[in-house]
Amino acid sequence: MENVYLYNTLTRRKEAFLPPDSTHIRMYACGVTVYDKCHIGHGRSLYVFSLLKSVLRAFGYKVTFVRNITDIDDKIIKRILDGNNNSPVSIAELNNFTEKFIKLYYEDLSALSLPKADYEPRATEYIDKMIDFIGVLIEKGYAYATEMGNVYYSVKAFNGYGKLSGRNIEELLKGVRKGIEEDKKDPLDFALWKSAKENEPHWQSPWGNGRPGWHLECAVMSTDILGKGFDIHGGGIDLVFPHHENEIAEAEPVIENRFATYWIHHGMVTVNGEKMSKSLGNFITLRDAIDRYGPEVLKMWFLTSHYRSPIDMSEERIKSAGKMYEKISMWIGKLSENPGDNSLDEFADRLEKGVFEALADDINTPNALGAIFTVINDTFEHIKSGKGSEKLLQAARKIFGILLINICGKENSLGEDFIDLLLEARSALRRHKEFSLADKIRGRLLDVGIIVEDTPQGHRWVKK
Repeated sequence: MENVYLYNTLTRRKEAFLPPDSTHIRMYACGVTVYDKCHIGHGRSLYVFSLLKSVLRAFGYKVTFVRNITDIDDKIIKRILDGNNNSPVSIAELNNFTEKFIKLYYEDLSALSLPKADYEPRATEYIDKMIDFIGVLIEKGYAYATEMGNVYYSVKAFNGYGKLSGRNIEELLKGVRKGIEEDKKDPLDFALWKSAKENEPHWQSPWGNGRPGWHLECAVMSTDILGKGFDIHGGGIDLVFPHHENEIAEAEPVIENRFATYWIHHGMVTVNGEKMSKSLGNFITLRDAIDRYGPEVLKMWFLTSHYRSPIDMSEERIKSAGKMYEKISMWIGKLSENPGDNSLDEFADRLEKGVFEALADDINTPNALGAIFTVINDTFEHIKSGKGSEKLLQAARKIFGILLINICGKENSLGEDFIDLLLEARSALRRHKEFSLADKIRGRLLDVGIIVEDTPQGHRWVKK
C-alpha cells in the first residue's frame, strides 16, 4: 500500500497517514444544518469528503464514513418562529420543517452524483445520549448546571483547550463578550444544554426542559457510531474554532482517549472574490449551480483547487472547468471508438502513476489534473487518427471513478432532429449574446453524452 500524506490541522503539518488499524478507517465530517437550501459551499464540502473516502478506498482501505445532519439549532428555530408569528413550536412541527430541507439536501446530493455517507445521523435522534453525555461531564467536573436550567462546559477545566486552533485562554478572554448569559461562571464557558425559551421546541432533562447546544451533537454522534477515538474528523476551515475545539473538549474527558487523530479542513468558497452572502446578492444555491453548469463541471471546478485552499466561483473559472471536462469527454469518446491498438499501453501506467502520486500527497487534485492532461495531450493526436488502447481506456475509467467524475454521461435518448433543434436555439442565443443560456444548453447536452464542437464552419456534434 502506497504511503498517503495528509495535512493535519491538529499538528499543523503534512504527515504520513498511519492509522492504528491499517485496514479500516473511521471518518466523520460535519454536515448540513437544515434550515435552508444547500449553497455552493456545502457542495464543496460534500464533494471533498466523498472524494477523501474514495481516494482512501483506492489506496486499499476500508472506510466507514459518518456525516451528521443538524436538525435542531438556533437558526432553525428562528426560521420557524419567524414563519408562524412566534406561535409555540412543537417537536412535531420542528420535524416537519426540517424534513423538507433534509429531502432537498438528499436531492442535491443525488443531483451532484455523490453517494450518501455510510451513516447520516440526525441530532434529534440522539437527545437521550446527549443528556447522558452531559451527566458524565458534570460528574467529572467539566460542566455545571445553573438555577436557570442551563448546563455549561467549564473551559478552564480542560487543560488541552486551544490545541486544535492554536488559541490560548488569554487571547480568548480579550475578545469575549460579557454579560450575555448571566448564569455563566466564566465568560469563556459554552452551553451544553439550553433551557427552553418561550414557544421553543424542547425535551425533558434532569435540568429542566430544554435542548442541546450545537457543539455537543457531533461529539456524541461520532463517538457513538465510530467508537472512543477515531481516525479522521473534518469540515470547513470555519469550523476549527469554536465548533471543533469545543468538540474535543467535550469528548476527551468522557471517552478518556484522543477524540480524533487527523483533522482535515477544506477552504471556503468565494464568489467573484467576495465572501458569499445574501446581503451582497451573490448567494448561490447548490441546485442553481448544478442546473446552470451541470454536476460534472462543478466537480471539475472543485478539483482545480487544492481542497485546503479557498476557491473562487466566477464565470471565467467555471467556463475553464467546463472546457477541461469537454476535452476529457472527447478524449474518452475517441479512445473508446477503436481500443484495439496497444501502442498507447505505456500511457496507462503513466496515467495511474501520476494521479496516484498526486492523490497520495495530501489529495493534490490540481497535480492529479496535471498528470491527466499531460497524458491526454501526449495521446490525443494519435487517438484522433482512429487508434486507441483498451488498457489506457480502463485506466482512465478507473481514475475518473476515483475522482467521482462521470465521464460516460447519462444514456442518450434524444433524437437527432431534437438535438439539431436545440443547437439551432443555442446558435440563436449566441447571436443575441445570451452566452450563459447557450452554455447551459451545451452543458446539458454533454451530460447526456453529446459533445458539441464549435468550428469556423459552425457547430457539429458527436456522441461520446
